[in-house]
This record gives sequence, structure tokens and C-alpha cells, in this order.
Amino acid sequence: MSHVQDSRFLGGVNELTVITTIKRGRTQDGVLTYKQQLQKVLDSVVNRESKGIPTPIRLVQTIHFARWIIWEDPSSQEDKLIFTSNYDGSMWQYLRDFSTLIAADMDRVWGNCEGYPQQGCRDFDAFWQYVKQHQVKTTAFYAAIPDESLLRRQSLRSFKANFDRFMAEWYADERRGCNGEFRQAFDRFVKENQTYLNLESTDPERPSEHGKKSSSA
Repeated sequence: MSHVQDSRFLGGVNELTVITTIKRGRTQDGVLTYKQQLQKVLDSVVNRESKGIPTPIRLVQTIHFARWIIWEDPSSQEDKLIFTSNYDGSMWQYLRDFSTLIAADMDRVWGNCEGYPQQGCRDFDAFWQYVKQHQVKTTAFYAAIPDESLLRRQSLRSFKANFDRFMAEWYADERRGCNGEFRQAFDRFVKENQTYLNLESTDPERPSEHGKKSSSA
């Protein structure tokens, strides 16, 4: 069943859309404009992902997807940076992970935008206020699997891959069958892969901005 609603939170999945203004003029070295420098940073992310090289954003393991768009506002002729993302858990924890895990990388992106904190993403209170100031309210939000966290889904995929490999290896030898030896081997397999099944799915209750559960709508 599809899930669309007029709020920013659905099941255990949250969303965020932020629009900021890219600085005019050239960077301090005078070689590139801020827009060109930002484009270069984002191009490097695309190039690394296309080559299968992990990017720092992968360190934040709650992200379902993240998207940056450079867009020229026709009404003001200003260049804007649009960021939108779906992720597990609270917005506060999500941005906290940015601050603690990939601060330098976020600085290379939003440091090209007006009003970004002087101390960068590591100054979490200032970063939090910056994001809240430029956050755009979402009209409708869709999540295909709202009650399953990304880590849970990845764990189940790993379990299935291991299970398929186990069965393929066992039945590759036609002399084997579903006898006592198989039962022992299967029990060992379950024990070795139990951790993939123990990871709980996302709590369907909505957490507050600071990561605590809240019963309010």
C-alpha cells in the first residue's frame, strides 16, 4: 500500500528539504566563483559514486537518499542550492551525524552558501539553526517502506544472500539430502547469521526533534 501524507514524518522515516542561496562572486583564491566551486565538489561525489568509490556521506547509515541541486531562481536571478533527503529517525540526530561524522565534507558544500556558520558544521548549535532557518515545509511525503530502517533492510539482504549461498553449496553435491547432517549444518548457519535477524526494525512511533519519542502529532 502506498503511503502519502501531509506531514514530514511517516513511520520511522523522516524527510528534509533545505534551500540556501549560493554566494555571489569569486572565492578567496579568486580562481572560481562560489557556484563553480560548489559544482566541482558535487561533481566529485557523482564521479566517486559512479566508480564505486565510497563517499563520506555513506558514513551516515540512516540515509535512504540525499540529493543536491544547483538551481537559478528566475524571480531573483540568485543561484540556490536545494538539498533534499529521506532518512531514518529524528532530524536532530540526522544533522548531529553530519556534524560528528562528515563535518568537513558538509563545510565544502554549504560553505559556498550565504549565512553558513563561520565555525562550520562542527558548531552544531549554529548549524542546527542554519538548517532550521532554511528548511522548506514539505506538502506531501512518500515512503515506500516506512516501518523498516535502512540498516534493518540491509541486514535482511545480507542474511538472504548468505542463506542462498548456503543452500547452493549444500545442494551442489547431489549425494547430500535433507538428513541429520543437513539439520546440523543449518543450525550452525542460523547461529552464525543470527545477528542479521536480531536488528530491530524502525520504531513506528515518531521521535521528537531531539531523538526522544513523542506521542504528539
